[in-house]
Amino acid sequence: MANKYRLKIKAVLIIVGIILLGTIVVTSISTKEKQNDKAKAIRIEEAADMLIFTGHDATWWTDFLGKADDDFLTYKDITAILDNLGILSDESKEYSEVRANKRFKKEEWLTLYDKIVEQLDTNNKVTYQDVFVLADNGNCESLSENEIYTDKGIYEWKNSKALNECLYRNCKVIVYDSHIIYVVENYEEEYRLNNIYIVSGDENGINIFTNGKYINYNNRPLDNNLSSEIGDILFEDGEIKEIKVKGDKISGKLLSIQADSLEIEEYGFVPLDENFRLFKEYGKLEELSINDLLVGYNVTDFIVADGKISAGLVMKDLVVENIRVLIKSSNFESLFHNNVMLESNSDYTIYYGEKLEKQEKHAADEDVSIDESSNLWESSRIKIEPDTLSGKMTLLSVQRASGNPSYLGTIEIVKDSNGLIVINEVSMEEYLYKVVPSEMPESFGIEALKAQAVCARTYAYNHILDNAYAQYGAQVDDSVSFQVYSNQEETPACTQSVKETYGQVLVKDDNVIDTFYFSTSCGHTTNSAIWVEQSEKDRSYLQPKFIGLEDCDLDLTDEAVFYDFITKNEYDGFESEEPWYRWTTTIPVDTLSNTLNSRLAVRYQANPELILVKNKNGEFESKEISDIGMIKDITVINRNEGGILNTIVIEGSKATIKVITEYNIRYLLAPVSTQITKADGSVIESFSLLPSAYCIFDKVMDDKKLTDIKFTGGGYGHGVGMSQNGAKIMAANQYTYDEILKYFYEGVDLINIY
Repeated sequence: MANKYRLKIKAVLIIVGIILLGTIVVTSISTKEKQNDKAKAIRIEEAADMLIFTGHDATWWTDFLGKADDDFLTYKDITAILDNLGILSDESKEYSEVRANKRFKKEEWLTLYDKIVEQLDTNNKVTYQDVFVLADNGNCESLSENEIYTDKGIYEWKNSKALNECLYRNCKVIVYDSHIIYVVENYEEEYRLNNIYIVSGDENGINIFTNGKYINYNNRPLDNNLSSEIGDILFEDGEIKEIKVKGDKISGKLLSIQADSLEIEEYGFVPLDENFRLFKEYGKLEELSINDLLVGYNVTDFIVADGKISAGLVMKDLVVENIRVLIKSSNFESLFHNNVMLESNSDYTIYYGEKLEKQEKHAADEDVSIDESSNLWESSRIKIEPDTLSGKMTLLSVQRASGNPSYLGTIEIVKDSNGLIVINEVSMEEYLYKVVPSEMPESFGIEALKAQAVCARTYAYNHILDNAYAQYGAQVDDSVSFQVYSNQEETPACTQSVKETYGQVLVKDDNVIDTFYFSTSCGHTTNSAIWVEQSEKDRSYLQPKFIGLEDCDLDLTDEAVFYDFITKNEYDGFESEEPWYRWTTTIPVDTLSNTLNSRLAVRYQANPELILVKNKNGEFESKEISDIGMIKDITVINRNEGGILNTIVIEGSKATIKVITEYNIRYLLAPVSTQITKADGSVIESFSLLPSAYCIFDKVMDDKKLTDIKFTGGGYGHGVGMSQNGAKIMAANQYTYDEILKYFYEGVDLINIY
């Protein structure tokens, strides 16, 4: 009996246990379903953040819906949002009638959101992006509380609750105006941060520098200490999986910079890592760009891994001692030579081979001819050097105004697919010995020559930093594109001017300035606004001014005022007795039309925004054109400071065009086959440009028919910076070179770069 009772009790307990277990399972399943429903649903704060592009911030939307941030978005809320935005009325009706209080799923919201964005984001400011989140203000002090740093830059994080799930992970996000407004999903993928600067690392973690940011990863202790290294960091699942340090280092003079490699003395061409980085180590740690590498100098160590240059470390400040000049062919026609013939006034050596380790000796006055078939080509570069420091090499295959030019320093010949490139590496001061006489006659006086020497040195210094010919291994060429070099023989006075200003350049606020200069003023200069491509540099030192003892105080942007200024010559400028101070030329309209039409396509292709064509609606638009027919009229639209032409309209029998910038005007209206008469009555037969854009136009009519255009102008050159003839007159009137320079360049100082 007792056993039966026990069995009944046991059976009851089993049944009760099964019921309880079933209840727990059902409850658990129900709880999980509710949690899944919540995970699938979109919260009010998330939706409100995503709608900020509509013109209302997140707070406005939560107030409009009458909900708390943590509440879930319902179909009823969707109805209210769509009605407010005035879109998707049919779907709005469906949402309101069917499931008004049911939670709206994230998947449905994202689909609907895309439709809202498509209709309302007319400026395309809402975008989907994949980013890797590298840091927040917790491990990067330079970030504010709501900022994050990613591989795509800095963003402000609208919903910080999602941040922990995204840190050190790849995320697909929605971005609006530098704000991440929603995280669509996380990708559990590896991410490699390449070639970063490891500042330090120990058992407490690792501190890195990348893109100007110091980032501390204290969640990754190291077994060995690190300091000032280059390496990669591999992230996976929100953690640092691997740190790879790159320790191999090479150094040498940088000879050229190619798209995919660097040419380094004694190493030849070394491939570049696609993620190459450049860091300045001395002083304040900075990350630079590859454009900051300087050919011709050995100031950078290079980190090599897997046969490629991963990074560069700039170890010391630049001291400009040498300059590398690309020597053009005869008459400055081309960068490339068919062959190079040279000799030296001293014994000299040709270096060749893969690392220029082989030598071929030659005696003084023994000439050598090198073309593309020469047996010296074991690599793409040959170097030729006199055996004495004072030795000069003469290029017999190149003609200049003074004959065959001679050069101090070394000559390098580079084999290129277009021909041979000739580079002269020479000290900055010796370079100026040949620039100054090529740019200014010694008759201008020692103080004017010293002003020219400082301008030339300053100009060259800036162009060394610009790396204009980095792919060829040079910094400037020897033509008017930079400064004319070795076109005239050295003269004692010009050399003296260089020596007496040794190392001096012009600066403003410790920045080396752009020392533009030109031949002769019309009595007034202008500013750098004449060039469309404006530099971000401060050029306030280039002020338009009357070049004379007293300012004439005229508004030369006014057409009538400028007309009187250029025709009556009533104001006493420093250069008023100079031949180029005023000039005239009268060009037959058919000749001028032919010149313009033959040159028009070239200037349009150079910059389509500067040659505009009048359409049927009377509006000017950028449109390819090569023929406007016969010129019927020329109208001045505006002048820049000082009276220089900036914009004109030329009416032709076939089309009307608007021409912008002084250079385009001078080029298209050039007196290529017409005489120019200068103020002293002397005549120049033709010019490839108008002497200057400080000019006016007068129509010459014959029986009501336009036959000629008469140009009356003043000055020679672009009119920005120092007038060389103005400097000559000032020097003759006892101005010192520093007074001349500070007259033309306002607020500047002289410093020594050595």
